[in-house]
Order: sequence, then structure tokens, then C-alpha cells
Amino acid sequence: SGVSGVSGVSGVSGVSTEEVCLRAQLSEALLQLKQEQRKTLVLTEEIRVCKTRSLEAQKELEEEEEALMNKLMKRLEALQKEKHSLKLKVQKEEETLRQGERRLKEVDKEKEDLQRQLELEQEYVVNKLEKKLNELNMEKVKLGKYKVDLENQLEQEQEQIVNKLQKKADKYLEEKFQLVKEKTDMQRHVSQLQTQVAKLSSDKVILENQLEIEEENIVNKLQRQLEEVIHKNRVLEKKLEKGKYLSESETSEDETSLFNEHYASFMNKSMKAMHKSQLNYSRYSRRQESSSKPPVKE
Repeated sequence: SGVSGVSGVSGVSGVSTEEVCLRAQLSEALLQLKQEQRKTLVLTEEIRVCKTRSLEAQKELEEEEEALMNKLMKRLEALQKEKHSLKLKVQKEEETLRQGERRLKEVDKEKEDLQRQLELEQEYVVNKLEKKLNELNMEKVKLGKYKVDLENQLEQEQEQIVNKLQKKADKYLEEKFQLVKEKTDMQRHVSQLQTQVAKLSSDKVILENQLEIEEENIVNKLQRQLEEVIHKNRVLEKKLEKGKYLSESETSEDETSLFNEHYASFMNKSMKAMHKSQLNYSRYSRRQESSSKPPVKE
């Protein structure tokens, strides 16, 4: 009975020692579990911060792109209005020039008619004078004094007619010189307008270069942000791979999937914005080419 009592005590002592060891291991496991849970919470918070930063960066990029597009569209509209105004002015000046040319032709025609009329009148006067002179020669003896008076009268009439015709000729010649001067001024003005049109074409080339540079800057900025997001995603994936529990791994995979969905949405919107910018630039180029065609002359 003494031996059995000793063995019973030793058995109880062994069970107590094993229970203490198990409890110690359980406490250590619980401590490790709490540490892992804290690590998981920290990683979850980092993922949430990264997502928030990514969304803010996406929103800021969209706002910058929209502001840039609005600014460019306003500049394009202003240039188109100015070009349309200059086109109307050129058309008006061309119409004025055509009217001046028609008026000059009318003046030339009137001058030719006046010259023909002057020649007819001169011929008529000469014929009349010759006839009178013949009559006066026939009556020279009887009408000597009357002949002198008549000759003086005829000379005065002829002088008046010549002076009158000379004044008309000088007047029409002065009008012709004035029209020629106006035509020269109009041609000079048309040359200035053509110079302005050439300057607008040069401004268009400069604007196209600026659009290309700004588009390249946007692409480079998106590329840098994309590389930064990919780098952060890889770092988070490496951190999540160090978890030891299945539930934590499943939560990390869900969060990673959600992050990838936000990243895909960000890239989709960025590509749409780039495509929209290219379409707007193509439409502007087509409008500029169609408006730069010279008007059809009648």
C-alpha cells in the first residue's frame, strides 16, 4: 500500500507539470495570436491609407485634367472667333476692292465716251467754222468789219468750249487718280490681312506643339503615379504573405482584390481621359483645316 501511494503521488505530480507546460504554451500562443492580430490591424490601416491616397490622387488628376482641357478649349474658341472675324474683314475688303475696280472701269468708259463726244463736237465746230469762214470769205469785201467781229466771237466760243471740255477732262482724270490711290491702299490693307493670317497659322503650330508637350507631361505624370501605386501594391503583398492564419490570409486576399479593382478603375478612367484629349485635338485639327481653305472666288 505504501508503494501504491508513492506511485499515485508521482502520477498526479506528472499530470500537474504537463498541465502547467500546456498552459504556458497556450499563453505563449495567445500572446503570439494577439501580436499577429495587431500586425494585421496595422497592415489593414496601411492598406486603407494607401487606398485613400490612391483615390485622392485619382480625383486630383481628374480635376487637373478637366481644368487643363477647359483652358485649352477656351483658347481654341478665342482663336476661332478671331480667325472668323478676320475672315469677315478680308471678305469685306475684297468686296470693297471689287466695287472700286468696277467704279474704275465705269470711269474709264465714261472717259472714252467723253473723248468720243469731244471729238464729235470738235469736228462739228471745225466744220461749222470752215463753213462760216467760207461764207465770210465770199462776203469779205462787204463784211470786213463784221468778219473781224465774227471771228472774235467764234474764237471766244471755241475757247469757252475748249476750257469747258478741259475742265471736265481734268475732273475725270483727278477722279481716276483718286480711285487708283484707293485701290493701292486697299491692296496694301489686303497684304496686311494676309500677314495676320500667316501669323495666326504660326500661332496654330505653336499651340499644337504646346498641346503635345502638355499631353506628354500628363502621360509622364500618370506613369510615375502608376509605378508608385504598383510599388506600394507589391510591398503590401509581401507584407501580407508573412501572415500565418487562414482567416487573415483570406481577409488580405479580399483587400488585395479590392485594391486591384480600384487600380483597374483608375487606369480605365486615365485611358478614357487620354482618349478624350486625343479626340478633342483631332476635332480641332479638322476644324482648323476646313476653316483654312480659301473661299471660292465667283
